Amino acid sequence: MPTPAQANICEHELLLCCAAALHDVAARAQFQRLAQKDLKWEYVLQTADLHGMLPLLKARLDEFCPGAVPGGVAGDLARACLANAARNLALTGELLRILKVFEAEGIEAVPFKGPALAEQIFGNVAMRQFCDLDILVRPESVVRAKAVLASRGYIPEFSLTPAREAEYIRAEHAFQLRRAEGNVVAELHWSLGSKDQAFPLCASDVWRRLGLGRLQGVQIKVLSPEDLVLYLCMHGAKHRWERLEWICSMAHLIQTNPRLDWDALLETASVTGALRGLHLGLILANDICALPLPADVARLAVSDQGASELAERVRATLFAPEPVQRTREFQRHAFYLRSRERLVDRARIIWFSCARIPHPLAQDWDVFQLPSHMSFLYYFLRPLRLFRDYGLRILQG
Repeated sequence: MPTPAQANICEHELLLCCAAALHDVAARAQFQRLAQKDLKWEYVLQTADLHGMLPLLKARLDEFCPGAVPGGVAGDLARACLANAARNLALTGELLRILKVFEAEGIEAVPFKGPALAEQIFGNVAMRQFCDLDILVRPESVVRAKAVLASRGYIPEFSLTPAREAEYIRAEHAFQLRRAEGNVVAELHWSLGSKDQAFPLCASDVWRRLGLGRLQGVQIKVLSPEDLVLYLCMHGAKHRWERLEWICSMAHLIQTNPRLDWDALLETASVTGALRGLHLGLILANDICALPLPADVARLAVSDQGASELAERVRATLFAPEPVQRTREFQRHAFYLRSRERLVDRARIIWFSCARIPHPLAQDWDVFQLPSHMSFLYYFLRPLRLFRDYGLRILQG
C-alpha cells in the first residue's frame, strides 16, 4: 500500500514546481501541466497552508495558468489569501506602532522575520504566512521594552519577579508576550538564539552590521542581507527545514540581493562554525527553488558531503507525515547537531541542552512560587510539572 506521500506525488510536485517556477522555465512549464490535471485540490491547499505556501501558490496560478483551478477551489484559495493579507496588514500596523513607541522611549529595535522579511524579499507583506512579530532589542533595553509592550496590553508568557527576570535574561534569548486584542504575539529578542543552540550570530556583531529598509513606506532598521541569509539558514536547520516556504524565502532573499557579499558571508559562517548550515541552505535553495548561485559558491556547497546528505534527507521527508511530538523533537535536535561542522559546537549544544534538563525554567518559577532560599527545590519539582504538562497527556492519549 502506498504511503500518503507516494499517493499524492503529483500534488507535491506541483508545490515543488511552484517553489522553482520563478527561476526555472522547465519548472514553470511543469507547473502549468500539473495544474491541468485532476488533482486533489483540497489536499493541495491543506499542504500548501502547512508549508506557508498559499500566497505563492495563488500568485503562480494567477500568473502562469489562470482559470486552471476548479472554481470552488479557486474561491477557497482566494479567501484564504485574502484573510492572510488582512491579518498580515493588521500585524504590520501593530509592528509599526510598537517601533514608533520604542523610538520615542529611546529603545533601538530591529524587526526580523514576519512582515519585515516579507517586505524585504517580496515588497508585499501579504506574500508570506506568519503569525507573530519578532523584534530584536539590545540586552540592556529588554526590561524597558517589555514594560512598553505591557503598556500596550501585552501579557508575558510568565510572571517573574525582578530577580527571576534578570536570571531569565541571562539564560535565555527571548520573551513571548501576547495581547488578547487582535490575538497578537510579540517575541522580544535580545539574542538570535539560545545557548543550547550555540547560535553562530553574535547579537553585538549583528548590531554593527545593520542596514536600513522600508516597511509600508516607513524607514526601519533591518539585518544586513548577509546576516539574514545566515540566520535563515540556521533557523531552517534548527527546524529540519520542515516548511517549504522557509526555503523559498531564503532563495528569494538571495535573488533580491544581487550585490550580496559572498566573501563576507562565507567568512562569517566559517569563523562561527556555521558553514555546513549555510551550505545546506544553499543546496536546498538551488535544488528545490532552482536558485542560480555563483559557480565557486555552488562548488563549495556541494563539496560538503555532510550538507549534501542532510539536503537529501530534507527532500525525502519534506512531505512525510508528521511524527509524534517526542520523536519530532528528537529528530530536530539530531538534525541540528549534524548541521554543525565543528565538534566543539556540537559539544556545546549537547552540554547546554543537558544543563537545561535539571535547570529550573520560567515555567517552573511560574507554577511553583518558592522563596529564593528554597530555590534548590525547583530541581525536584520540575519533573512534576513536566509530568503534569506532558505525561498525563501521553497517558490519556
